[in-house]
Amino acid sequence: MKSKSFLLLTTMVVILFFLIGFRLGQKVEKTNKMIDYILSITPYPTYTPYPTIKSATSSPTIKPTITIKATTTP
Repeated sequence: MKSKSFLLLTTMVVILFFLIGFRLGQKVEKTNKMIDYILSITPYPTYTPYPTIKSATSSPTIKPTITIKATTTP
C-alpha cells in the first residue's frame, strides 16, 4: 500500500510541474509576441553619413597669404 501511495504522489507532482511549466511557457510566448510587435512599430534610425571635413587651406573663406622676404645681397 505504501509504494502505491508513493507512486500516486510522484505522478501527481510530475503532472503539477508539467502544468506549471506549460502555463509559464504560455506567458513567455505572449510576452515575446508583445515585444516583437513593439519592436516592429518603432522606426529604425536612418543612416546619415558623416560630413567630410575640409582643411583650412581649401576653405573658400580663408585666403592664403603669401609673404616674400627680402634678401640682401652682400
